[in-house]
Amino acid sequence: MSRIFSVLLMILVGGFGYFIGWRMNSGAGGKMADTYKLIRSYYVDPVNADSLQSAGVRGMLQSLDPHSIYLEPEKAAITQSNFNGNFEGIGIEFDVVRDTLLVVTPLAGGPSESAGIMPGDRIIAIDSKNVIGIKPSAVLGKLRGERGTRVSLKVYRPLTRRTIDFLVTRGKISTSSIDAAFLDDARTGYIRISQFVETTGSEFHNAVQKLRKMGMQRLVIDVRGNPGGYLDQAVVVADELLPAGKLIVYTKSRHGGDDQMKYVATSGGIFEKGQLCLLVDRGSASAAEILAGALQDNHRALLIGELSFGKGLVQRQFKLPDDSVVRLTVSRYFTPSGRQIQREYDEGLQGRERYYKEMFTRNLPGNFMKKYGGLMYREGQDISVYSTGNLLKSASADSLRAVLAKAGGIMPDYWVFGKPTSNLYQELYAKGVIEDIALKLIDDPSDPVQKYRSSVTSYLNGYRVPENLEALVRKGCADTKVTYDPAEFSRDRARIALALKARIARHLFGTEEQIRVLVREGDPVMKVARHFIEKKAS
Repeated sequence: MSRIFSVLLMILVGGFGYFIGWRMNSGAGGKMADTYKLIRSYYVDPVNADSLQSAGVRGMLQSLDPHSIYLEPEKAAITQSNFNGNFEGIGIEFDVVRDTLLVVTPLAGGPSESAGIMPGDRIIAIDSKNVIGIKPSAVLGKLRGERGTRVSLKVYRPLTRRTIDFLVTRGKISTSSIDAAFLDDARTGYIRISQFVETTGSEFHNAVQKLRKMGMQRLVIDVRGNPGGYLDQAVVVADELLPAGKLIVYTKSRHGGDDQMKYVATSGGIFEKGQLCLLVDRGSASAAEILAGALQDNHRALLIGELSFGKGLVQRQFKLPDDSVVRLTVSRYFTPSGRQIQREYDEGLQGRERYYKEMFTRNLPGNFMKKYGGLMYREGQDISVYSTGNLLKSASADSLRAVLAKAGGIMPDYWVFGKPTSNLYQELYAKGVIEDIALKLIDDPSDPVQKYRSSVTSYLNGYRVPENLEALVRKGCADTKVTYDPAEFSRDRARIALALKARIARHLFGTEEQIRVLVREGDPVMKVARHFIEKKAS
């Protein structure tokens, strides 16, 4: 950058700052300043100036769309470190179960693993302060910190009934946005992307490379529950899968410039050929929908699952002087065919609340699918599969288009309805009964699960949940005041057993193996994906 250009840029920035200051002291900005003075001068109680300013910023953003938000400095720092794909801390995956901080697994190569902390350990004190009853939101603040600093941990190890003191030196921890990457069968790879962070593109490339060396010829990518993240990383992943010249996504903004872009695939992607499926659900949002739209519009992959979230707004992050952050919507994105997938919303706080609540309650598109979609396959009450290809031809096109435009999202090629879970099953998860049973079995030195600790392969192939599962569930319900329903247990026994096996796998071997158990033994959407990917390959 030349010196002349730098000077001009400084003049422009200074001029912009002067303009903003002038606006803030006149018109609408004057109202804010006058109200602030009135509160400071006349309000009955003392007020905190920073809190008032933060509330003002938050209020302005809440009057806009549901995705423009304000983050306090501490939350902004944690969020940014997650999106960066690394942070500084002790390196554990954790849960808070029954008020106790539980080590799910120490991250491979991290400080905790090096110190000898093991899966299943309970952290009962941090730096000599009791942490029984700690809230999940408070854990990161205590365990993360500057690289090279130390933290003392008092750990209870149930398997040996011992309490052990550890001194762990914090270090740089690399996190992964890919929760699992394994072969589902000899030729089919499976990759789950949990979010799109700065490292997702390179992580995905490495995962595909690893699976191809193992013999992978076709691929299932799972972005169910993926809330999105960096747009450019979704573009990188799409670029690995699409041939050169294919449009991936474009954005439109009233400001033009960097907020109005077009992204096109380049040559040399690692999996530009080969059968491909993408799994989506109502939790697949933003960058996940960019990937889905690019693959669907370019006829590169089959989309299987359910209608996605419907977020087509792009945010840019602006850092304020106190290190808080404003994440402001600056443009809208469109799929290659020109679809704008942002679902309908009302501005303001109430509209924002309705918008997120509807993520879990918008059943209307699904009802239309059951009524007008093409039923392709049904397996008792467990699985129903509908083709969406002729949907608009089956109902009044105008009325259905209005429904789908309001609902937004990316429509899968095949919509899968699974058997709804019973109230008992939902309560077992919500009240932590399945988690408690898993921990009791893992902590019992005499339980048969102990012989599977050293081999994930033998665990996956050989472990069976106890025959007295019903008795364990009954006791767990009694302990947590969950109403036990024998009929619901009988109907969902296989699902409860699978959830327990998966939970034990997570504690013994990590998240990837938990996902492998669920995907391999009980995932209806994955079962449908296997059918179509094999059919298309034959």
